[in-house]
Amino acid sequence: MGERLREGLLGFRALARDNDGNIAISAALVSPLIIAALALGVDYGSLTLQQREMQQAADLAAIAAAANLADPEQATFDYFQMNGLKIPVATAKGLLTETGLVPYDPNEVPAILATVTPGRYTADPALSVAARFVRTRSQADAARVEIHGKGNLYFASAFAEPPSLGAVGTAAANKVAAFSIGSRLASLHDGILNSVLSGLLGTTVDLDVMDYRALLDTQVNALGVIDALAVDLGLTALTYGELLETDIAYGNLLRAILGTSGLEPRTRTALEALVRTASKTKLTLKLAEIIGLEPLSHNLVGSSDFMALDLEVFELLTTAASAANGQSQIDLDLGAKVPGLASAKLSLAIGERAVVSPRSAVGAPGTIIRTAQTRLAIEITSEGLLALAGIKVKVPVYLEVAYAEAKISDVICRSASNVPYVKVEAVPGIVELALGEVNSKAFANFGTTPRVTKANLVAAPLLGIDAIAHVTATNMDKRTLIFSAADIKDGTLKTISTSDTLTSLQTSLLKNLDLDIRLGPLSIASPKAIQSALSDTLSALTVPLDKILYNTLLTLGVRVGEADIRVTDARCMQSVLVQ
Repeated sequence: MGERLREGLLGFRALARDNDGNIAISAALVSPLIIAALALGVDYGSLTLQQREMQQAADLAAIAAAANLADPEQATFDYFQMNGLKIPVATAKGLLTETGLVPYDPNEVPAILATVTPGRYTADPALSVAARFVRTRSQADAARVEIHGKGNLYFASAFAEPPSLGAVGTAAANKVAAFSIGSRLASLHDGILNSVLSGLLGTTVDLDVMDYRALLDTQVNALGVIDALAVDLGLTALTYGELLETDIAYGNLLRAILGTSGLEPRTRTALEALVRTASKTKLTLKLAEIIGLEPLSHNLVGSSDFMALDLEVFELLTTAASAANGQSQIDLDLGAKVPGLASAKLSLAIGERAVVSPRSAVGAPGTIIRTAQTRLAIEITSEGLLALAGIKVKVPVYLEVAYAEAKISDVICRSASNVPYVKVEAVPGIVELALGEVNSKAFANFGTTPRVTKANLVAAPLLGIDAIAHVTATNMDKRTLIFSAADIKDGTLKTISTSDTLTSLQTSLLKNLDLDIRLGPLSIASPKAIQSALSDTLSALTVPLDKILYNTLLTLGVRVGEADIRVTDARCMQSVLVQ
């Protein structure tokens, strides 16, 4: 017995030390847990895929709905049908299904359901994402599609309820418009225009009034000019955004304009003369300073989709000249080029546009364009009248025009006619006109206001007259201009203005003079007679002063107290997803 017991103990110890088969036993014990984990993993992966497919369906259905806002529910259902998705769509009359329109009981929700909400979308970063889409069927330009349904479980369905899945897609019409802000004045004086343009280009420009009229009367598509410029310079592989940030010689821009088809002979002659003049200057500019193309910035040059950003040739070349100049102040001696004046000296300061805004643009709602802030200091002299006969009268005038601006507030896409119309909010520049001596040190510094002090109008042995006057044109509230399809087709120019024009401002200025009259030891006239004679002299200067101001500001694309707005194209293009 003892021997057998000893052998048994030895056998048990050997068996205890034997590890063969341990892994199989452990695997058998944990295999149910592994299988359960794998099953849950398969279900989780399946739910993730279902959620992704549902979101994709919601996004693409929203694009389809936004493209057909006349009946967004039907457009959504048609998209589902074309892609083999069996998702009913809720409408006010019932459910759109494969079998037709069936009654819809909100208490009996199907396994999966789509709802469509038309509305208006505002792409304003200042608004929260939730506030950008507003539900409405009136002038809707966007659609939101929501899909809700139960997920499918394969293994976990034995012990868990299928979870609810949901996806939301929002799309809006891709709305853009082409518009510009500038001025168009009728009183042309080639001497002044040549002097100002020569000052901007740093060379000599010699065009006559008919040349300038031809440039004013001719329009070109700025996008076509940009495309032609890219071809001439071999830059067709760039995007519009890259090309607009490239330094371009002013002469190359003129040659691209000259290459535009359909130019009248007089316009072509004027441009050829300017091209010869530009060959003497090395001025360059970035087109982004004068033209904005944000919606097309990532498109390759030449793919502008035939958008028409129509600009006057004169406006395009003078705006480019102002941008290429790069100087903040220009001093010109107009000499006796203006009838009625003995002499005229002009100092011109051009400020930067606020936020470096262009003067013309293709943009979506919210796009802003502006003119430049401008300051003019003019010193004119003339022979006196009546009691002032033979005495020169010197009149220093200061004019400041704050930038005018225009903003696309909305592009209304009419789904029935597919002809959009455009709303533009615009405000003219504030005008300040003064008679007095200007602080030359502060004149070109737009961070300060030049200090105007009393000016010595008459300095003679027996007579001295000092004067100062100041007027401002107000009425600066924003005004909404509506451009219909006909306005856009015809390139209709719409103007907003302050309550005063330049001529009335000058009249008010002369009526509000603060005068100091000093007589010598011998009285040659009464102060009242002298004041009357001075008033007659200054009144006679209104017309020649108008010519200087109007023509100078025309070259700069600025109109006193007014802003001219033109919309030349508007498109409601393929809908896009928005946030």
